Amino acid sequence: MTLHEDIRHIFHQIRPLLITCLAVLLPALYVLSGFYSVGTEERGVILRFGKLVDDQVLPGMHYHWPWPVESVRTVPATTLRTLELDFSASAPAQLQPELTTGDEDLVDMALLVQYTIGSPGRYLDSAEAPEALLEQLTRAHTIAYIGAHAIDPLLTVGRTRLQNQLTLDLQRSVESLALGLRVTSVQLRRLEPPPSIKAAFDDVARARSEKQKLIQESAGERNTQLARARSDISALRANAQAQATENLERARGYQERFIANWQAHQEAPALSRQRLYLEHLEGLLGEMQITVLTP
Repeated sequence: MTLHEDIRHIFHQIRPLLITCLAVLLPALYVLSGFYSVGTEERGVILRFGKLVDDQVLPGMHYHWPWPVESVRTVPATTLRTLELDFSASAPAQLQPELTTGDEDLVDMALLVQYTIGSPGRYLDSAEAPEALLEQLTRAHTIAYIGAHAIDPLLTVGRTRLQNQLTLDLQRSVESLALGLRVTSVQLRRLEPPPSIKAAFDDVARARSEKQKLIQESAGERNTQLARARSDISALRANAQAQATENLERARGYQERFIANWQAHQEAPALSRQRLYLEHLEGLLGEMQITVLTP
């Protein structure tokens, strides 16, 4: 008996056993293929015949109906992602790299968008490239905001408002487009005049600072003079009040003296007339220098 015949003989003997093993093993492997795991920073998305069933499968071991009934895709949903947008570096060659403000000035700008995947199901099915669409939305909202505001607030007190407003606008846009993203923050990396006009802008800023300084100094001098004037007014008012009180008291004294003289005159007219005459004569003689000559 040749080797070939021996192999055929052995195969015929074990073929029933092989068929039995395959009949048991293949279904078991098919059933076991439904087990899957989701990482700690991931979320599982279950599709049943291509239709979304659940997009918030938590980390751990899970089971789903094997293919072709169900399929599972995992998405790093809790990972904080970053989109960097530099308008100077990413502007097309035919367009200016700077942004135009509402008062027709130019600014050079770069920002950072941080986001996560809030709805893994929408993220996988809504758009082919959600990140690219987010970049276009960021560019459009930024250009619209910069074009509606003057350069001075943008470079000074308006930076925080710019970041907050862009965050709200981007979140509303991604929700309206059902991209499944959650925008957490927008951070300015650079917001300044472009190098071509920076020297002139610095001169304007320096002149504005000097103007503000002069205004503050003038306001300080004005306040000092006003305080001095108020002090002088208070002193004059106090002196006038004291003088008025003194004159009033003197007038009351004159009044009382006149009334007393009048009452005395009513009681003894001749005596009163004589007394008044002597007092008047005494007053005149008291002011005169009298020299007595003897013959």
